[in-house]
Amino acid sequence: MHDHDHEEDDGVQPKLTFPEFEKLTRSTIEDGRVQRPELHGSWSNAKQAAEDPAGLCQSCRESSYLDRGGHDANRELANDIEAAFKKWKTSDQHGPQFILAWRLYAHKDHPRFKESDGCGCGCGCHAPKGPYKPPG
Repeated sequence: MHDHDHEEDDGVQPKLTFPEFEKLTRSTIEDGRVQRPELHGSWSNAKQAAEDPAGLCQSCRESSYLDRGGHDANRELANDIEAAFKKWKTSDQHGPQFILAWRLYAHKDHPRFKESDGCGCGCGCHAPKGPYKPPG
């Protein structure tokens, strides 16, 4: 869990390089099926950064990387992903056959994550938002 009471806070977690992520998500084959491991949990302060940044630690508030618009950008991304999701994974009047969620991880090698980054970008979200309503 992220603790904003500590000024030595190192921002969003976990931070991963591309090779670390690939190793984490490498598929294993069991009896012909592809099995994917669970993804590491992460935290998001995107909504807090947008609505009440005073609740963030001082180093996060002062970071040049604090993304006050990240929550809104995530909702726009959710809308775009929802449109693609509906195109490819919606069957009939019964609605989507799958639930879609995603998780973002900080790219450990990016300069932003070498300092207290403030985050605000959001590390995971879902689409579609709200309950599914069949057409008609």
